[in-house]
Amino acid sequence: KKTCGVDRKTSDMIKRDLDSARRFWIAETDDPEERRRREESEFLVYENKAGLFADFHGLRHTFISNLGKAGVAPKTAQILARHSDLSLTMNIYTHVDQQEQAAAINSLPRVPGLKKPDEEDGVPA
Repeated sequence: KKTCGVDRKTSDMIKRDLDSARRFWIAETDDPEERRRREESEFLVYENKAGLFADFHGLRHTFISNLGKAGVAPKTAQILARHSDLSLTMNIYTHVDQQEQAAAINSLPRVPGLKKPDEEDGVPA
């Protein structure tokens, strides 16, 4: 049986690897509060509460999105993803979060004479 295009053997391997990494991650802290927080988190779980899986397909999305975050050229990401179409790489597999969007806007040069919202009337926004 295949799950998201991945055979059962591969799926089971991913589950075992995630479980092992999660156990190690939880055990590496000596702080009881941090350990509790880690145990309650969904970090390194195979299936989260929303029903999303950390499977091979999901790992491809993460890999390609991280290439984008690292500033890798889209054509290079396409080649590394082994996609025949750049549109597939950029429109389906590359995800941009709100933090990245805000960083892009904040990286723009200031318009001369325009005050930031927190500079208006000397009162922070």
